[in-house]
Amino acid sequence: MSKTVFYIKLIHSLLFFLIVGSTIYVFVTAAMDQINTLTWWAFGITIVELLALLLNNWRCPLTDLAEQHGAKVGSVADLFLPKWLSDYIFLIFGVLFVLTCFLLIWRVFS
Repeated sequence: MSKTVFYIKLIHSLLFFLIVGSTIYVFVTAAMDQINTLTWWAFGITIVELLALLLNNWRCPLTDLAEQHGAKVGSVADLFLPKWLSDYIFLIFGVLFVLTCFLLIWRVFS
């Protein structure tokens, strides 16, 4: 693996953890009715990721970048996730994100 691919995947991994942590944080704070400023920042991070995926045909732009620089698989999932989990990561976090949105709406407007 070239240095460029390594750094792209490293950045991709760090962003992945940030997005996962943000999604879980928003869900937990909404579920506990403890919504605060950080909740909205974390929600913004997940919205930015959603927009990036929507604008790139449900594929992370960093995956494409890694593959353009020679990675066989540019996905961050091949670095640290078992295949059975990486196959369902979009489904898992998609459902979690939808539930989170409903929780936020319920907490804000109730």
